[in-house]
Amino acid sequence: MGAAVAVAALAAWSALTTGTETGAAALPTPEERARATAERMAEHDIVDLPVTFTVTNDNDSRLPCNSDGGAYTLHGHLTAPRAVLTADGPAVTLYQHGQAAGEWFWRLDEQGAHHTEGMALLGQASLTLDRLGYGASERPDGMAMCLGGQAAMTSQVIAALRTGDYGVADTPDDPDLAQAPPAFDRVVLAGHHNGAQIAQITAYSYDGAAAPDALVLMGWSGIGLTDRANARFFGGLASCMQGGVPAATGTGPPENVPGQDAGYAYVDVGSANFRESAFHTPESEVALLAASLQNRTPCGDLGTQVEAVVTDTRNLHGIDLPVFFAFGEADSRVADVAQHAEGFTGAPETHMVSLPDSGHYFVMEPAGERLRAELADWLEAR
Repeated sequence: MGAAVAVAALAAWSALTTGTETGAAALPTPEERARATAERMAEHDIVDLPVTFTVTNDNDSRLPCNSDGGAYTLHGHLTAPRAVLTADGPAVTLYQHGQAAGEWFWRLDEQGAHHTEGMALLGQASLTLDRLGYGASERPDGMAMCLGGQAAMTSQVIAALRTGDYGVADTPDDPDLAQAPPAFDRVVLAGHHNGAQIAQITAYSYDGAAAPDALVLMGWSGIGLTDRANARFFGGLASCMQGGVPAATGTGPPENVPGQDAGYAYVDVGSANFRESAFHTPESEVALLAASLQNRTPCGDLGTQVEAVVTDTRNLHGIDLPVFFAFGEADSRVADVAQHAEGFTGAPETHMVSLPDSGHYFVMEPAGERLRAELADWLEAR
């Protein structure tokens, strides 16, 4: 009996440490999730192309802040129905992620939570990128960039989308697209959280080919940041004031790592903190998956956010584009979105979507389906 108990105990411990239960299927690996996403897209003839953009981290926006002027490569994906990319005069929406996230925010490998897959099923083309300092894009010293510089790089990406001056990976199924990347007649700029803040700065700082044709602002209100949002911000800023850490280091206190640029910080400490501040249902599988992907934020982005809020108040009235607003009614980070929208007095039209039972990351939550349906209709009408 003693041996049998010992064997059972060992099996139970093994199940706990591997995250599975006896007789229960293991959770999909990241590779399996990515493969399932690719298979779903292929079934609907959706193209999902790796792309690159060469940008200069300078700053000629209306938000004065320091950037290093270096040339960098941004990595992302162009996701669309094949027929859209080969049509005459196509349109695309460029998506900007916010703090603590990355391109994965729009591309979570879980059915129903993958925003650009859902938009492609509704006939829309989407470009997602890791901004400078995040994910697969280059990550220089986090103090070497700022929100004004992020807006400048965004304007460069918009201009490149209009001319087709960007790189597309040569894939067996789409060799023609690699040789001649699509050029888009219309570019809509979308952002979430401070990605939306960057979108605003871009819209009031640039005109012509470098400016967007419309704005989509999600989960952002410069005048409605909650106590929870401010606690996150000042916690990250405190780490930055000590120099931050390299973007790819593990958890722990700030430290100098030879050969690695520092200047990055978490704004959410730990999985539970991240999930509780981002999701209406923090124990959901989607929330757990997103928490495993949390990014550090460049300190230069954090350090210029307050100044950007002030600069916005002086310039939002000058945005003369259609604007689509979306927010989660249970968002613990952002409130007063309707009051924020009132500052867009120069916009010819605005549209507001309020999503009940939804947190800050509503794009990945059940209400994301309604968001995508309303957004696709709005984009199609323009």
